[in-house]
Amino acid sequence: MLDILCNLLGAAFLLPLGAALGSFFEVVLDRLPRGESLLWPPSHCRTCGHRLSADELVPVISYLVQRGRCRACDTPIGRGVPIREGLSGSALAVPWALAGCAQPGFALGTGIALLVAVWVVRGLLVGRASKAGR
Repeated sequence: MLDILCNLLGAAFLLPLGAALGSFFEVVLDRLPRGESLLWPPSHCRTCGHRLSADELVPVISYLVQRGRCRACDTPIGRGVPIREGLSGSALAVPWALAGCAQPGFALGTGIALLVAVWVVRGLLVGRASKAGR
C-alpha cells in the first residue's frame, strides 16, 4: 500500500514537471528554426504580440481555460501544443506511477528516454516541415 502511495505522489509531481519541460521544448522548437532568441521577447502571441501573463503559461490548463485561443486577439492556438505538453508530462509520470518507488532508476530512466523520444520526433518533424517550406 505504501508503494502505491509513493508511486502516485511521485507521478503527481512528475506530471506537471514533464508538462513544463514540454512547454519549454515547444518554445525552443518554435523559436530556434526562425532564428529567434529563447529569452527575449518573453512568451507572446505570434499574431498580435500580446505578452503572456503567468496564468496564460500553465501547460495544458491555460489552453483549456482560454479555449485554445489567444486571450488578446482570439487567434487559435494549435491543438498539438497541449497534446505535446500532456505527452511530455505523461512520459515522466507513467513510468514512475508503474514502478517508481520499487525501481526509481528504471522509472526515471524510462521517463527521460520517453520524454527525449517525444521531442526528438517532434524536432525531426519540424525540420522536415521547414525544409519542405523552402
